[in-house]
Amino acid sequence: MDWSRENRLTAVIGVVLLALLYLARLHSYLLFHTLAEIVFIVVCLSVLVMAWSLRQFLDDDFAVFLGLALFVVAALHIVHLVDYPGLGLISDSPDPPTQVWLGARLLLAASFIAATFFIGRRMRAGVVVACFAGYAALLLSSIYWWHIFPATLTGSGLTPFKKLGEYVICLLFVLAIVLLRRKRAQLPYQSWRLLRAALVATIFSELWFTLYHSAATWPNLIGHLLLVVSALLIFRAVVDDGLARPHALAMTNLREAESMHRRLEQALVPSLPVEHEGLDVLSRYRPGEHHLELSGDFIDVLDRGEAGVAIICGDVSGHGPRPAALGAMLRASWQALTVSGATPTSIVESLRAVLERERKDPLTYATLCLAWIDARGEEVTLLSVAHPAPLLVAGHEVTPLPVVPMPPLGAIDWPVEEPMRMTLPDGWRLFFYTDGLIEGRATPGSPERFGEKRLVRAVHKLDGDVVVRDSLDRLLADVEATSGEPFADDVAVILVSQAKARGPAKTQRPHDAATGSAQAHP
Repeated sequence: MDWSRENRLTAVIGVVLLALLYLARLHSYLLFHTLAEIVFIVVCLSVLVMAWSLRQFLDDDFAVFLGLALFVVAALHIVHLVDYPGLGLISDSPDPPTQVWLGARLLLAASFIAATFFIGRRMRAGVVVACFAGYAALLLSSIYWWHIFPATLTGSGLTPFKKLGEYVICLLFVLAIVLLRRKRAQLPYQSWRLLRAALVATIFSELWFTLYHSAATWPNLIGHLLLVVSALLIFRAVVDDGLARPHALAMTNLREAESMHRRLEQALVPSLPVEHEGLDVLSRYRPGEHHLELSGDFIDVLDRGEAGVAIICGDVSGHGPRPAALGAMLRASWQALTVSGATPTSIVESLRAVLERERKDPLTYATLCLAWIDARGEEVTLLSVAHPAPLLVAGHEVTPLPVVPMPPLGAIDWPVEEPMRMTLPDGWRLFFYTDGLIEGRATPGSPERFGEKRLVRAVHKLDGDVVVRDSLDRLLADVEATSGEPFADDVAVILVSQAKARGPAKTQRPHDAATGSAQAHP
């Protein structure tokens, strides 16, 4: 066995405990016996408490089955303890407590054999509890009520039945070791080695219990000391290595996964370091309820210098690393196409080709909102590919931009329409968002969705002189509070604002680039 820090600590605790028990034996054998039985009982109960508490995190019911078996064994040991000569709280004969002991040890041996069949499997807890309870009831009834259990003690010592019973129990423990060895690869960490050591100690304990002629003799003393050793090893095998350590490792892995998820989110969602004169750009990203499932949401703002800024707000269908990676690829492709000076129509066509080439599932699609704002912040050119239209905040009013959406990217081969161009009013703000923001509930428990109309009312709060990043946080928190539950889907928002007034307000006038009244190329 590997003498790790935990194993050395277990050895030290075992030696100290055995020494204390031996000191108790020097005072009184009854005190020694009581303390040894209490240690065994406490360990058995601890295994059940830990196993049952962590059952939902376990892949099988091996530990839970053993915990239930040890609980019943502990209950029988309590009967054995309180009826032991010197206490005799139930009967006046030394035979019944020994009979209870033999029945408890037989149950423990058989339970270790049966437990091997629950490695990698679940059990019906109600059936198992009923079987254990039935066995305990039949055993106690046969001893204290019907008086049909064979005698274990005579005036000269142990009966042949008692010795034969101990030998049978030893053989059952040997069979349990063989079965556990066959499935040792499915047991966690050192559980196999610790269980083997525990069962070997139990076998030697049972053998010593075939040698005594009276209770307060050396064979009985050694047998109980080995009983305590086996209990400590069972605790280490089932609770520490089989339950606590895997649970701690799972929590560590979960924290590492959350940290990796946050780092990956930061890589997929840019920080948008745009400092274009006359424009302010804010963005916010909120993960949905399934925090460890990456989303296909992606946003970006590209400073084009004298040509103004370009904006993309998109969402790839589904959750997980593939939609997230595809979203990042579409964003990178958009950046390259925008920098190269590609027209809006060719950008959408190229992004469609990228999606159809790289998607693993033919049903995967994406929605996009593409916008270009000129250098003076006076005009916006817009294309919507089945994406929610951005909201225009100006003049104490919030209105969705009147852009006609095209079908989702990758759904059907739809001709790309010319973008809409629109003059922006003085003091404008444009609010871009992904659909996770409006898919929450209108009220807690309501089947109705939050929707665009309620979002328009919520965005009214952004109509003021100063809007900072905290303003977006408050907006998202208000929307989330309205639904009474966390966002089910990831949410990404961009707020682009005119930094300062340009003079007299202009009247917004949408017009199609295809009419020739304005250029189609932003």
